Amino acid sequence: MKIKNLFLFYVLIGLVGVFSGSSFAQETSFFGQRCDRGRLTPIKCGYFEEGYQDGLNDARNNRRNDYKRYRRKYESQYRSYYRDGYQRGYQGSGLNNSWNDSQKNAYDQGFEDGKNDRTRGLSRLPSRYQGGYNRSFEAYYKKGYSDGYDNRRKQYNTNLGNRQNPFGTRLPRRNTTRRGTTTGSLDWNGRVDNRVNIVLQGNTVRTNMVAGNNLGRANHRLTGSLPRRRAFVSVSKLDGRGTVTVIQQPSRANGYTAIVQVFDRKRSSDNYRLRIDWRATSTQEDYSSGKMVWRGRVDQTANITIDGEDVSSRALSGRSLTRVSKNLTGYLAHRTGTVRVRKLNGRGTVRILEQPSRRNGYVAVIQIFDPKRSDDEYEIEVTW
Repeated sequence: MKIKNLFLFYVLIGLVGVFSGSSFAQETSFFGQRCDRGRLTPIKCGYFEEGYQDGLNDARNNRRNDYKRYRRKYESQYRSYYRDGYQRGYQGSGLNNSWNDSQKNAYDQGFEDGKNDRTRGLSRLPSRYQGGYNRSFEAYYKKGYSDGYDNRRKQYNTNLGNRQNPFGTRLPRRNTTRRGTTTGSLDWNGRVDNRVNIVLQGNTVRTNMVAGNNLGRANHRLTGSLPRRRAFVSVSKLDGRGTVTVIQQPSRANGYTAIVQVFDRKRSSDNYRLRIDWRATSTQEDYSSGKMVWRGRVDQTANITIDGEDVSSRALSGRSLTRVSKNLTGYLAHRTGTVRVRKLNGRGTVRILEQPSRRNGYVAVIQIFDPKRSDDEYEIEVTW
């Protein structure tokens, strides 16, 4: 029901109060929120009560206290009434402890991991599972891990504060090692038969057998992280009889990946020990163009986050997202940039909620808001 159309409804409510012997001027309750009808007109109370419901919903969904995200819902002359209602609903609801399904799922996952670590005699270390759960709900995961490890019963709806505020405000910072370091080194040792490639990208190291026999797992120690920028990579052979060569320097064309090849010409295998070094003039990425097309069914509010070459999407309110697909070409650089969005299909509004910047870990956040009660099919194009 639109706010302006609520006017007659509130008048009828007031008339009912008069004929029932209660004063229209008294402070009345409507769906649990309170509005001084002796001081405010019905239309002002309508904005107040609409704001109350939105504030209540944001508290339930653990979103940041920010009435301005709904600025399209109210006209400027009624902003203060909507704002006051929103604050009353958000701060006075007492429902900030009610967890949604995603929060409970993260807690359950942490609970099982903590319980299993205790059973296997492992140390208390939830970070060993980092990357195996949705980082937006890290506080819930860690709470579950702690309860499971300490053999406590499950405790839903406990107050964790507003530490986890996924996608409604500043996002969790990315691991700063992804940006890279101007200098660094990789110490590698392993046994080689014929030809092996050592692939380094960021802080990821892979050993790929090109030819010969697979002689087991190699060992390495990485200091620093190869930046997503041109760098000069060199290699020194500390042990081994064959040749060692840098066959690929990091560049934009290869995703800033370095490859070192070990070639052992003899028929038998030999032990190798290498030291790989790199040097770059800067760690700031060159900004490059890219595009992402996202499709899915949205009910109410959803946020889509682009982080490098990773895309994640989540429903903030309403039913869960369905039929989600995305196609990304390019890479969103780890530096300040400008992202644009174009709605190709869908009845609601689409906007850039956050541009990539230092304060949010250089991610882009796009928000879809569908005002209708049922979900709708959306297709958006994001470019940078």
